Amino acid sequence: MIEHLDEEMRKRKVEAICVLGDTTLANPDLTYVVGGSLPRGGVYFKRARSDSLLVTNNLDLGLAKKYGRVKRIETFTDRGFEKLAAKHGRTKALPLFIASVLREKGVKGSVVVFGRNDLATGVNLVDELRRVGVKARGESSPTILEVARETKRSEEIEEIRCVGRKTAAIVDEVVEALRNLKRKRGHLQLGRQRATVGLFKTLISSRFASQELIAPEGTIFATGPSSAEGHNMGVSADEIREGRLIVFDLFPQAETGYWFDLTRSFIVGRADSKARRLYDTVREAQEASLDFLREGVTGEEAMSRACGVIERAGFRTLREIYQGRAKSIGSGFNHSLGHGVGLTIGERPYLSFLSKDRLKRREVVTVEPGVYLRGYGGVRIEDTVAITHKGVDNLGRVSNEFELA
Repeated sequence: MIEHLDEEMRKRKVEAICVLGDTTLANPDLTYVVGGSLPRGGVYFKRARSDSLLVTNNLDLGLAKKYGRVKRIETFTDRGFEKLAAKHGRTKALPLFIASVLREKGVKGSVVVFGRNDLATGVNLVDELRRVGVKARGESSPTILEVARETKRSEEIEEIRCVGRKTAAIVDEVVEALRNLKRKRGHLQLGRQRATVGLFKTLISSRFASQELIAPEGTIFATGPSSAEGHNMGVSADEIREGRLIVFDLFPQAETGYWFDLTRSFIVGRADSKARRLYDTVREAQEASLDFLREGVTGEEAMSRACGVIERAGFRTLREIYQGRAKSIGSGFNHSLGHGVGLTIGERPYLSFLSKDRLKRREVVTVEPGVYLRGYGGVRIEDTVAITHKGVDNLGRVSNEFELA
């Protein structure tokens, strides 16, 4: 959590951090320290064991104050940035400006610079900072801010839960639309139109808008063989047909910057024995994982638990690769069990064979086992949950219906 920044900086022997960007859009570190979205961005300064400072655009001053995360907020105009830019040019002015604020704060030791920037621009900024005497350095992952963002404050969890409730409402609407499709001349229809993936994606997009959500990375609505590819977004022209698997994966973002992730798998009509076996296996793997997760469990242990269920059902898993028994697997459980969710859609902690860190209370993760059969289809079931000392708190409850008859 952000309250732990001082302790994390002390452990890493970092005297100050600087977080910047022209916008908070796609800039989770800046969004995190600011407490919300700033269309014109800014520069955040934090010296160890002292209050932080945010310097922002005049247009965004009111927004920054409303969030209340940073007590001391000033504008670039207050700080004379325009005069500096007029004299040196904007590119040269920024490192000079950052250096002047750090000197004012008495910073003489290591400074780590954060923010989502073009790589070439970021490297140039660090070079310029060093030329003017700032001891700027990089960090390997997990960085100070990655560690801080990993554990959520209560208000962050509630914001994710709010996005989860809205996401769940969209899933419920789509389920009802699928359930009420009409049969006409061998085809399924939604209203007067033939039911296709493209038509349902249009419906989903309109529901996102009504819930004040956006989908920057799209939405997965894949049917039949397309659903056997984990991140196949779906082919717009594909028709929804009875008895064919559908994987519906939503990962929307709210205006606050927080994301949610939820997946359900369906069949319109009745499932054949192969589809039913896939679904029952994945459902059992997810339930076993949710029952197992709690504070102190490692991501590796959680992944192993899910794989055990899937392997006992006769399907292949990634364990074969990590044990050196296979170079790849085509069909089966071919991805990790889950990942963190917050100001990005994929962050620490990870539920995978590579994750030996123990889960902590207030971390938010997805739990999403899946089994896929090439040329036939796949099933994935995913929920986003908060880790507690006793188990998990599901942040977006949706029923687990499979056959929509």
